[in-house]
Amino acid sequence: MPHLYDLPNELLTNIVWHVIQALPLDFEDGENPASQPKGKGDDAQNPKGVVTGDPADTEGPDDEDEFLDDEDGPDDVDDLRNLCLVSRRMCDISQPVLFRHFIEDTLDGDLRNTVSFARALYRRPDLGKHVQSIVMSEPVDPAIDLPELVTEDLQLFKPAIQDLELGNDEETWLDELKEMNLSVFAALLVMKTPNLRSLTLPGGLFSMKHFSPLFRRNPSLLNGLQDFWAEACESTSTYSIASFEAFLKLPKLQVVIFEYGDLYSGSYPSAWAPGTLAVEDISFHHCYLDAGAIRKLLKACRKLKTFTYENFTLDPTEARDPPTPQSPAEFNSVQALEAARLHKDSLEEFVLDFSREPWDIEDVPAYIARQTKVGSFREFSVLERISLPHAVLPPCPKFCAALKELTITDCNSSIRDMMQHIAKDCKSGHYPALNKIKVLTLDVTQPIQLAGQRRPPGQTPEQCFRSLQALFQGTNVDFQIYPYDMPDLDPYDDDDDIVDDDFANFPGLDPPGLMGGPGRPEGGNGPMPPGLMAFFLQRARQDPDFPNFN
Repeated sequence: MPHLYDLPNELLTNIVWHVIQALPLDFEDGENPASQPKGKGDDAQNPKGVVTGDPADTEGPDDEDEFLDDEDGPDDVDDLRNLCLVSRRMCDISQPVLFRHFIEDTLDGDLRNTVSFARALYRRPDLGKHVQSIVMSEPVDPAIDLPELVTEDLQLFKPAIQDLELGNDEETWLDELKEMNLSVFAALLVMKTPNLRSLTLPGGLFSMKHFSPLFRRNPSLLNGLQDFWAEACESTSTYSIASFEAFLKLPKLQVVIFEYGDLYSGSYPSAWAPGTLAVEDISFHHCYLDAGAIRKLLKACRKLKTFTYENFTLDPTEARDPPTPQSPAEFNSVQALEAARLHKDSLEEFVLDFSREPWDIEDVPAYIARQTKVGSFREFSVLERISLPHAVLPPCPKFCAALKELTITDCNSSIRDMMQHIAKDCKSGHYPALNKIKVLTLDVTQPIQLAGQRRPPGQTPEQCFRSLQALFQGTNVDFQIYPYDMPDLDPYDDDDDIVDDDFANFPGLDPPGLMGGPGRPEGGNGPMPPGLMAFFLQRARQDPDFPNFN
């Protein structure tokens, strides 16, 4: 009778990979038969099948109690741990999968998962070669008092720090180790993971001073890294992107993402000289760069394929504070395009979306008229995807022949004349590959109107939209207008059971958002911010039970 163990290890490994339903990376090297497309969205940030919680020491059946007692990890990780208990052979097959990806995502900043993972690597150094992805996420709600490292772990990691020959800095490192400093543990993990390909660190909390000795001691450190993400949030913004100088110099680094960081020409690293960076895909989210910095950085990239600069948001919890008046001016659309023009024969995607306060602009046409307009994209030979805010587009934009998808963001006034021009260019053969135009707006009734925000006489909003779609008849273009997903402006939205009676027993406590309070008129929260009414109107238009707008 055939037995499972009659199968070769290669086939058993393939079966084990299918225990995991999703993975964060696809390195396209055949090592992962069940690989999924690479992504940086919510699903990629917390995929199933990565080591979260206590990975244990995974030394085989002798550690059964430690495995079975651990209930912190996802089900797929538990399945892998259980496979390790079956036999030595299944343990040898399952451990590389179990240790391939690690995520530290504790909300309070307690590094208990990281300490446990590091403990396993330092007790079993042979496991380090299997680790290919490490994510150390920014804590959502950092705790004030965190536990110190236990003596046993301190003695385990101490020799690794002593081997760095830090001199006078050694005691400082050991003190930080005892306090479970995030940067120290990131350094400890990197020293034991020679095949690391993807690394995510909290940019606002991470300090490069703990990596500089590592690079000096081992110049080939992280030479296989392909993907680096400096994750951050508004509360830890304004760290210097230049501090990650050594990371961007890595020879195989292709994808770089920065969040809430700054880069100015005055602090631009001299090591990022023209043509020295292997980066092909670079993204900035809620970052701030001046014209000199963006010009130098894109010139330093040898062959750029994707450029993304996204700062616009409707969520006030995501919006970062504007730079100080003393800060250099942010680059504009013309300067960004000129910098990207150095890669006109390699750039495949260009995304630009500047920050603005959506509530403060009452005269949208005047705001659009003040904005610097982007130039021509005609000479870009392989640029397939372009995303730009409506305000930076000229009345008659000129795109490239390779364009497949055009996204126009933050569009809150008539786009009809511009679409007539683009449709004419399509029918003239200028955009043979164009198949999709997507317009994003706060209010779907604004882009469809005539110039000057005049409503076409006798037409419903749907008829106005259909007339815009009709401009592209005879072409392959799918023209659509989408409303933005509205942020949750009511923090008590999930508490539908909260009513006035719930607060009756607490004198002086008003129902949140319902009654008056200090500095607020009785019965409300004060005057509505300009533009907020548009949000509610748009919500109403999406409600099928709401009366039709004419």
